[in-house]
Amino acid sequence: MRTTLDPAGRECLSFTVSGPWAHFRRIDTTTEKLTYRVIPRTTVAGLLAAVLGKPRDSYYRTFSPEASAIAITPTSSLTTMAIPQLTLPTEEGDIQTADGVSGKTVVDPETIATERKRRTFEYVVDPSYRVDVIFDDTTVFENLHDMMSNGRSTYTPYLGKSECLATIEDVQRTEVLTADDSSVVDSIAPEEHVVPTPGEQLRMERTPAYMRADEGGRQTTGFVSYAFAGGDDQVSVSDAPTYAVDGRTVYFI
Repeated sequence: MRTTLDPAGRECLSFTVSGPWAHFRRIDTTTEKLTYRVIPRTTVAGLLAAVLGKPRDSYYRTFSPEASAIAITPTSSLTTMAIPQLTLPTEEGDIQTADGVSGKTVVDPETIATERKRRTFEYVVDPSYRVDVIFDDTTVFENLHDMMSNGRSTYTPYLGKSECLATIEDVQRTEVLTADDSSVVDSIAPEEHVVPTPGEQLRMERTPAYMRADEGGRQTTGFVSYAFAGGDDQVSVSDAPTYAVDGRTVYFI
């Protein structure tokens, strides 16, 4: 599944998002807290909605496949590190207000004794991504450009987990052109267009791409399976609708 917008000739908002750590929880795991290496499209949407100050579950239409297009280019090696951590439950009823103390919360000692667990979290180390975003709504585009180019954000940006603070830099308005060479891309590329090449390291992931609001909060409506290469490496593709943005060849999803 990918965007239905035609990116050619459109104005694009390009920026780099990075941080010392990232954790994008893989939805296909339960015990070990593994991470995607590439920031998912849905996380990019949440990041930009946080910049604009959009309420939770209110922005999915803005980032739907018919209203937006996003290209994600890894600009670091995307290596990972496993870190053991002690965790406590945060379900309703586990965190309580301390008697007679205003504003202080506690977890029942019995809950700590029985529910505290050591889990291994996998983190991406020093991640960096170049993101190109197109919106059908020019008002959203202008508001985002104004906020980001001035270093402003309504909510603190982070990479997956709230502890993984993010920095947004090098914000540019760019124009999307048809790529002269459509045989390689710098960005991630959907699996169906990838051409395995001797000597070329390919890594694959399948992540959520689109969501919609429902009575329970939100529901994933589309996934994307893609290949990616870290740093300055490229991915070989065939019959892919590729585009040129600021000297890079990208695929919009």
